[in-house]
Amino acid sequence: MVTGVTAQTNNSILEKYCYSNLESNCTTYGALYRWDEAMQYTTNEGTQGICPIGSHIPSDNDWKILEVQLGMSQIQADATGLRGTDQGTQLKSSGSSGLNMLLAGFSDIDGSFNTLSLNFFLWSSSESSTNAWLRHLRSSDSNMSRYTDSKDYGFSVRCLKN
Repeated sequence: MVTGVTAQTNNSILEKYCYSNLESNCTTYGALYRWDEAMQYTTNEGTQGICPIGSHIPSDNDWKILEVQLGMSQIQADATGLRGTDQGTQLKSSGSSGLNMLLAGFSDIDGSFNTLSLNFFLWSSSESSTNAWLRHLRSSDSNMSRYTDSKDYGFSVRCLKN
């Protein structure tokens, strides 16, 4: 674990942020990573990155496939911003998808931590210009967002088996 104000760097050491710099938050909510660290400093979509052997960081398209399987239309899945109906609820803890994604908050670019139990930000392995595609779930919404943001935020990662 490195503190929120410490930059994760390409040094062959897996570096993670734990919300509020507490290891117990990594145990409960999972670690937070800048995009480059999660991807292990490659830009190859669908790369293994920090994931175990036999799995990879889902691409933006992988997330769209899941969203359609959860009942979102393809047009909604391809859209940006807040979209879908109840797919966010299905993905959250105790949701019908079984993925049980906890609202882990995020590490801001300045090293502060924000929105624990309110928001969940999830990297994809897909880039868009200098940003990367992500998913965003909010406690107050049943649907979910798709957009790009700076790779310097510390967001969650979920791995997909190959």
